[in-house]
Amino acid sequence: MRLGIINGEGSGMTDQTRAADRLVDSLIMAGTDTVFSLSGNQIMSIYDAAIGKPLRIVHARHEGGAVYMADGYSRASGKVGVALVTAAPGFTNALGPLYPVMQSQTPLLLLSGDSPTNRDSMGAFQEFDQSLTTRGLVKESWRCTNPERLPLDIAGGIRMAQSGRPGPVHIALPEDMLNETTAPADTNALEFNAELSPLSQADLHAILSMLDNASNPLIITGPSLSETCQPGLTRKAQDALQIPVITMQSPRGLNDPALGDLRSILKAADQIVLIDKDVDFTLGFGDEQVMPCERIAMVAAEADSIARASNLISGRLEWGCLGDPVSALNALIEANTVKGPKAWMESVTAATRKRPPHPKEGEAATAPAILNAMNAVITEMETPPILIIDGGEFGQWSQSILPTEQMHINGLSGAIGGSIPQAVGAAMANPGRRVIALLGDGTAGFHFMEIEIARKYDLPITFIIGNDYRWGAEVEIQKRQFGANRMEGCMLDATTRYDRMASAVGAKGVMAEDTASFVKALTASFNGRKPVVINTIIEGLPAPTF
Repeated sequence: MRLGIINGEGSGMTDQTRAADRLVDSLIMAGTDTVFSLSGNQIMSIYDAAIGKPLRIVHARHEGGAVYMADGYSRASGKVGVALVTAAPGFTNALGPLYPVMQSQTPLLLLSGDSPTNRDSMGAFQEFDQSLTTRGLVKESWRCTNPERLPLDIAGGIRMAQSGRPGPVHIALPEDMLNETTAPADTNALEFNAELSPLSQADLHAILSMLDNASNPLIITGPSLSETCQPGLTRKAQDALQIPVITMQSPRGLNDPALGDLRSILKAADQIVLIDKDVDFTLGFGDEQVMPCERIAMVAAEADSIARASNLISGRLEWGCLGDPVSALNALIEANTVKGPKAWMESVTAATRKRPPHPKEGEAATAPAILNAMNAVITEMETPPILIIDGGEFGQWSQSILPTEQMHINGLSGAIGGSIPQAVGAAMANPGRRVIALLGDGTAGFHFMEIEIARKYDLPITFIIGNDYRWGAEVEIQKRQFGANRMEGCMLDATTRYDRMASAVGAKGVMAEDTASFVKALTASFNGRKPVVINTIIEGLPAPTF
């Protein structure tokens, strides 16, 4: 999408304007309407430039919260999320979420203030090599050193975040660069849309031929093709090809509670096409005991993915090629030359719907009991809620039981703690839509204060805290690996009242100690726009697994 505003006409740009103003106008031209931020010295000119412009700055309580908000916003809108933080300590506070964002393949632009270039190597206030620090956490990182090119930097960052395998991009913004007076940008040169790399005809023909000769073909995708990222696309592919399409995005891999008996599916498949899905821990590193398939093809956005697959499944990787994941799946759909066996499709569907038996409920409510009750409530809602599900044992039960169509999970990184700010971002992207965040009591401590932001903006979010007085996943590791009498350091207690903490920041807090009181609180939370925290006491249980 090239936006042809000549010499800034209609953009708010004048002949001589601060680079900070050019930055704001470039974000608006890209379709950005919300930036998640925490203020600081070096970026105040951007705050000033946004005044009177159609660009909302949402001020978070922690830089990590701002990045997670941008993540949730992006996932729930399809746009590139934008986070803005200040230099050095503000920037380093923002680093924690970048690894989860990278692993979840979320397109995100992180803008950070930086010390002035005219004081480089002089020990300037908060001087710090930001690009060196972000290596491995983002797709690309660079520092603006020419204010005239700042609109091109913004366009390039947004474009790169979406292209190939989506992910975060970082740009450092020195304070002096933002305050420089610049000439109008050549807005005809600004290109914000993703660069597509379609499959070659040779690659497409090879993959279609492999699928056509298979008895039990299977397509596995990475997170960027999930239902929430590309609504309807995998279903469209299944309908067109009559071949099962499975998206893997959980850190539990083969034990993903939303994918049922995935192990049996992998063992039965005789032809697998991986579409931007790495051969990694989630696939048992391609071990033949896990996926014995002898004919595997891979379409990858990055050459490193093919190189790793070649090492791990040497001799079984029959075809590997580079390509944009969305374009690749669409090409398979449009070819319309392959139809998989009906019996195999039915078999895979049945296997993915399998769930392990639920434990019997004792005196305390259990995660399965309250989540089954919740399922009955939300399936009756006219507009399905957006579900933001954190990690940990409570999160795994949630993924196992609740509908996946509008479900955003913590992703391949296995990180916990992002759900509260992610829910804020998702609600900002979908005004008036009910958002439900599900998280454990350990997880609640990471970014609880961002509930204040939900209250300030009257966001209709229900935060459900499954409170079993423990760091559930770690307690299960201790029991499994070291013994039931070795559970030290991972227990929480009943003294912390998350419902009262919610009330303290102006939200509504409710305590639920059984399934009936939980259902009552959940239903009541849908009345009005005020955020509600339901502190739900449950029995500690290990995550569901086959």
